[in-house]
Amino acid sequence: MGRENNFLLGNGTRLTEKVKINGGGGSKTPPYDFITARSQMTEWIKEATNHFSLLPAPACPFDQVTAVLTIHPRYISKSDYPKELINEIGLKAVGGRSRKIKPKSWGVEKHPEEALTDEIFVMGTRDNLNNLYRLLPSWTEEHAGSSQLTQIELFNAYLPAEKLKSLPEHNDEILMEVVLHGCSDKDIIGIFEDYVLKYVGKPILERLTYVKDLAFIPVYTSLRHTQALANFSYLRVARPMPKIRTTSPELEHSNSFSVTIPEIKVIEPSFKAAIFDGGIPKDSPIMNWVNLIEPEDIASPLPEHQEHGLSVTSAFLFGPINEKELLTPLCEVDHIRVLDENTGLSELECYDVLERITKVLDEKIQKEEPYQYVNISVGPDIPIDDNEITLWTAKLDKRFSKGKTLSTIAAGNNGKYDSMSGLNRIQPPSDAVNVLTVGACDSESEIFWQRAEYSSIGPGRCPGIIKPDGVIFGGSDQFPFMVVAPTKEISTIGKQGTSLAAPYALRTAVAVNAQLGSDFNLLTTRALMIHRAEQDNNSKIEVGWGRFESDYSRLITCDDDEVLVVYKGELPVKEHLRAQIPLPDGELFGDIYITATLVISPEVEPDFPNLYTRGGLEVVFRPDIGVYKTYKDGKESTTPSSKSFFNPSNIYGKSEYELRDEDYKWEPCIKATRKIASTALNNPCFDIYYHNRITGETDKSPKPIDYALVVSVKAPEMRDFYARVIRAYQNILVPVQPKIKIQIKPNK
Repeated sequence: MGRENNFLLGNGTRLTEKVKINGGGGSKTPPYDFITARSQMTEWIKEATNHFSLLPAPACPFDQVTAVLTIHPRYISKSDYPKELINEIGLKAVGGRSRKIKPKSWGVEKHPEEALTDEIFVMGTRDNLNNLYRLLPSWTEEHAGSSQLTQIELFNAYLPAEKLKSLPEHNDEILMEVVLHGCSDKDIIGIFEDYVLKYVGKPILERLTYVKDLAFIPVYTSLRHTQALANFSYLRVARPMPKIRTTSPELEHSNSFSVTIPEIKVIEPSFKAAIFDGGIPKDSPIMNWVNLIEPEDIASPLPEHQEHGLSVTSAFLFGPINEKELLTPLCEVDHIRVLDENTGLSELECYDVLERITKVLDEKIQKEEPYQYVNISVGPDIPIDDNEITLWTAKLDKRFSKGKTLSTIAAGNNGKYDSMSGLNRIQPPSDAVNVLTVGACDSESEIFWQRAEYSSIGPGRCPGIIKPDGVIFGGSDQFPFMVVAPTKEISTIGKQGTSLAAPYALRTAVAVNAQLGSDFNLLTTRALMIHRAEQDNNSKIEVGWGRFESDYSRLITCDDDEVLVVYKGELPVKEHLRAQIPLPDGELFGDIYITATLVISPEVEPDFPNLYTRGGLEVVFRPDIGVYKTYKDGKESTTPSSKSFFNPSNIYGKSEYELRDEDYKWEPCIKATRKIASTALNNPCFDIYYHNRITGETDKSPKPIDYALVVSVKAPEMRDFYARVIRAYQNILVPVQPKIKIQIKPNK
């Protein structure tokens, strides 16, 4: 049987069932005894109140100030969240961040010298903190919240210097993007306006934007007034307003050639993709496939922006053009022009462009007709910040959190910048967790390829640390990405950039759904693309999960010694979902390689970057369903024995990333491979548990969440492995037959 007939297997959900599994764990020995913890907290509060007493009253509306509560690294799980302590001392959590610390004590013998932990931004009145300083020495171990004192590593004031990022070196007027936290009380905005006008400069309140309890406000000020700005107690961060990145590294290539238009207009007329970019010249020959949408309030286009938009759209419609006959486009495109003649000149261009994107997305969502496929190859020209979420990421992640849209985002082209300062890291909104972030590789060769040197690198923030999700050909000096040229006659021009890689990856995703139809949802397509990505010898920091497969047939077929099964549905609440891994009847031979990819699309918490995802995953692998652990007291476990599979070292490697113990549980996308002796397998399965939280605490009213699981099992010593699995599960698993066959190369 040839590979072209070995289609992936659907209906994996038939191999799942809900199971109840008792949780383990027990009490921990705290790092500090109560007396020590009480003494430490008293001293910390004294130092913090001394700082707060120096702040001018106008900078502290309602006498509120912001402090930072640092959690000991052993107590960062949602079950350890110090809610009782925070409530008892009269504070309110308004955000969070991560920080590496060296605790004075660990409470256990084996521990690292330092570790990442959570810091919680809390707000309360100066008067209340002064009272707490007087009353805390009288607390006993019976006092409410006292037990959680032993879990705290530090309490300190949120200092103004920490709030100011990337300040310029001149005193000229600058436009800052100011983020306020704790803004559930909208009166704060009016108080902030008065404060800025009196002490700082001028706020532009007509461009005020809320994301949950965060308020994003542009403010004109000068360097000498930034200290006064940072004194404002509700201020989370202030940074120079970023500019828009619009163009990829351009490459004019002399090897251009003319091409002919395909006879068929599109392969799947029922699909439509949206590309948000710089527009397309109205006399361009590709307008046959494009509906150009011009927002009402947008200014005139610029030719260089239109050329960028044309290149991006060409990459989606045709992929890299290698032949003189264009590939047939998969579907039509709505190209929404979001760049205009003011882009590159207006200080508020980042807000303008984002507003145009979200307005169109919201109109489609309100009509219950969200775009299924979206590409965005523009965004702020800044690297991501681990402890702050940009407005772009927050707004787009929210709109893509339901898994109803497959969005590809260009990772950015700052890969050549300084690595020590992090200037070469991915750019917003490619740090969003509910998108497919695409970097570029330099070649389409099966063997010789690597990250294109301009392509931005990871890691992403945590959660969402594997970024980019993957790479695909984006062009290089040696091998340009050929796109349609900005001429009236169809000819080509060579370019390069992640701006081209992202829509090329989206074309691949659309091809999968066009072939498989309703058998595949968009979350499953995203999981399949990540699953089939090959890392080879490249670092995850550079290429994420690997190079995306651009051969559509290889994405949906298997070798004779392999099966690939797709599971999709909902993860239950407070129960495990057991997913059986299919194996053939009879004897197995040699080593078995199991690869699994699991993806969810969770709600997000922009004000808590360290606790960004509200949904998480914990998966236990049980290779032999008939083997149970026997404890020292002779009792037998009630659940089959487990082996490591989705653990930090298997997923991320041992040296590339530094993670907290709990971090991997909150990653919305996990993938790992494990080699297992065939003799060790007996009805193997994954037990999947869906974790949920809100601002670090357990969500008391969680809802089931959609998931997509892709599992491939490869048995190199069993050349008939696929056929044997088909026979064993002939009434359960069904090969997903493609509705159509899509050619990768045009007919010659």
